[in-house]
Amino acid sequence: MNEKTLQEINKLLKVVIALLVRSNNQDKIISLREQIVILADLGLPPSYIAEILGRSGNYVNKELSELKKIKNKKGQKTHE
Repeated sequence: MNEKTLQEINKLLKVVIALLVRSNNQDKIISLREQIVILADLGLPPSYIAEILGRSGNYVNKELSELKKIKNKKGQKTHE
């Protein structure tokens, strides 16, 4: 496969991932933050998450940072 073909496949896979995340539960609208969590839990880096969700890398990094703070606070409460 040539480079152009691989880029097209990669682009289509990103679209499929985005559609799967959005249609995960049709009865419930998944928040952007929840979508970020799902994609991060799948091991995608923030730059990929930003591209899939159509947001800036700064936005995704900010959300991940906030989520990490929340998780750390919850962890501290259980150790007290």
